[in-house]
Amino acid sequence: MAEITYERLKNNIAEESVAGTQVIVTFKCPVTEKIYHAVGTMRPPNPTLAALQRKPTRAGFGGLLRGALGGGSPVIERPGATEFIYDPASRERAVVQAFEPVSGNFAWDETRQAFVDAEVMNSQLGDFDKQLRDHPIDSQWERNVAARMLAEIIAADGKVDDHEADFFAAFLNSDTGTLADLLASGSLSRIELEECKPGARATMLMLAYAVALADEEFDKREQVRIAQFASAFGMSHERDELMRMWASEKIIENMLLGCYADGTLDEAERERISKLAGSIGVNVALVAKIDVRIRKRLGSA
Repeated sequence: MAEITYERLKNNIAEESVAGTQVIVTFKCPVTEKIYHAVGTMRPPNPTLAALQRKPTRAGFGGLLRGALGGGSPVIERPGATEFIYDPASRERAVVQAFEPVSGNFAWDETRQAFVDAEVMNSQLGDFDKQLRDHPIDSQWERNVAARMLAEIIAADGKVDDHEADFFAAFLNSDTGTLADLLASGSLSRIELEECKPGARATMLMLAYAVALADEEFDKREQVRIAQFASAFGMSHERDELMRMWASEKIIENMLLGCYADGTLDEAERERISKLAGSIGVNVALVAKIDVRIRKRLGSA
């Protein structure tokens, strides 16, 4: 599950209202339109406001306090009783809290920038994304090793294509460093590769294939280095071939998504995709299947 934030939930919020300290939210899947009702509780952002909540207040004095503290509009449970002072962030936190109990029904869809019905999302995911989901690279050690692997593949043919650089950039963070930093670390040793968890190894190899194929060709030097990675990981030939195929499918998927950005796929784009598919070993029938999956995800006919 992707990190739950108020910004990410905006496209799922059908209704949002406040009653006392509670925020009542209706979440909706943008694909199935299935709805879930949930409730979150607003809490003050600091102890000072918590103390104010417990004190009886009068309307005039409450307004004075809000002015002094720089607070926003109050929510009053009942006149003459306790006055609750919350900033917008408190409300947003309550919405996130409300979503958490129903979040198991959803999965994050990067294309729609929304959480969608988990079953629908699973049916629209390709094998590449399912592998990333089921076997993530979640430790810093493996993330660093994966980044170094990808850096080695990018540098293997002596040039860095824009598509390779874009794909690679998604795996960088302040800990992994820049491409130059990673290359300065030298080639990965077999011992370093063997320290990665078995579940993550296939994912890392798949990403290496994806970077190698991102520039629409598979250089011999890239092939040799990936074969060395697969050997160090103890990967069977069948598993290795499967990771290459899933990476190839992902390259076709990304190209189709880019072509459909304007809503259509013209003849020139079809020819380019067909040529690419042939060069990286994806047959015509599989291209057609990926095309249908993309159009379903985008809601196209």
